[in-house]
Amino acid sequence: MKKTLFFVISAITFILLIDVTSKLISDIDRLTEYGWGFLAGKLILLLVFLLLLLLLYKKTFTKKSSEK
Repeated sequence: MKKTLFFVISAITFILLIDVTSKLISDIDRLTEYGWGFLAGKLILLLVFLLLLLLLYKKTFTKKSSEK
């Protein structure tokens, strides 16, 4: 379940990253005040998903030391 959630969140993060970079590359000169707010919201959402991705990666793929 953790691996599935990790891959779903990584796909969402990748899609958000593509969306933000395409807005920055092609539409930066046409952004209005609302467009800047939309872009800021997307960036905050991207940061939240990156944080979730990092936390899930640590919990899912790091090896736990076994007690002796």
